[in-house]
Amino acid sequence: MTTPLQFKSGEFYGEVHHGARGSVFDIRRLQATRSEDEVATHCHADAHFVLVLSGVYISSAHHAPPRAPSPTLVFNPVGTTHRDRFLDGKGSFMTVSLDPVLLVGAEELYAAQERATVLDKTASVASAFAIAREISRGGDLAVLEAGAWELLASLKANAPKPRAPPPPWAYLAYEAVMDMATDAHLRIADLAITLGVHPVHLARVFRQAWGCSPGELLRWRRVEQAGGLLRRPNLSLTEVALSAGFADQSHMNRAFQAQYGTTPGSYRRRMFQTSKTMTSSPD
Repeated sequence: MTTPLQFKSGEFYGEVHHGARGSVFDIRRLQATRSEDEVATHCHADAHFVLVLSGVYISSAHHAPPRAPSPTLVFNPVGTTHRDRFLDGKGSFMTVSLDPVLLVGAEELYAAQERATVLDKTASVASAFAIAREISRGGDLAVLEAGAWELLASLKANAPKPRAPPPPWAYLAYEAVMDMATDAHLRIADLAITLGVHPVHLARVFRQAWGCSPGELLRWRRVEQAGGLLRRPNLSLTEVALSAGFADQSHMNRAFQAQYGTTPGSYRRRMFQTSKTMTSSPD
C-alpha cells in the first residue's frame, strides 16, 4: 500500500496568487496547476476550508456530488487523507487553514465535523466568498481574521437552521459570470432572460447565496483575470483590458483601483519588482 504524501499546514496543490496570514489563520488564493493524474493521495496536517471558485471539483468529502460545481465549500478536519482534485486540472480555489495549536479551546466549534464534508449552509458559503473577495483586494488582516472566525463559527452544531440552498439556476448564473467575464458584451439582464428569471430575482437570490451582486462578481472576476494577464510583459495595458472583458483601459483602471487600491500599471511594476527580489541571489 502506498503511503500518502504528507502536506504541511497551508500546503496545497496549486499556484498561490494571493495570501495572508494572521493569528491562527493562513488564507490563500490559488490556481490549480496539476492534471488529475498528477494529484496523488495526500494527508493534510491541519484543518482547513476549501472554497472552489471556478472549475469542477472531484471530492470524496461527505455530501459531495460526483462532480462538484463552483462555488462549493468543503471543510477538511485535521488528518484528512484524500485525492480531491479538479476535473482536467483546471480551476481556482481559496483555502483557509486553521492552526490546531492556536485553536485550543475552540474545538467545540468544529467537533461535529469529524470527516471531510461539503458545507451547503448559505451562511457558510457567503462567509467564505466574502473572504475570497477581500483577499483579492490585498486583504485587511482584521477583516480577514474576523471573516475566518465567522466561517469557523458557522460549523457549530447548534447554529440556526440554514435557509434553503440556492436554486440550480443560481449556480448556472455563477458559472456563467465566472466563465464569460472576458466577454465585454455580457449583460446581467441578458443572463437572467437566458435562465428564465427576472433580473431583480436573480440579484436578490445571488446576494443571499454569496453576499454580492452578479455585477460585483463580474467586476471582481474581470479584475482577477486582468491581474493574471499583467504577469505577461508582452501585453500592453490596453490589450490586458480588452482581453479581460473591459470596454477600454480607463474602465479597467477604475475597476482595478476600486478593488486593489492601485492602478494596473503600478500593480504590474510592483509585481515584477517583487519577482526580481525573490529570484535574485545574494552577492
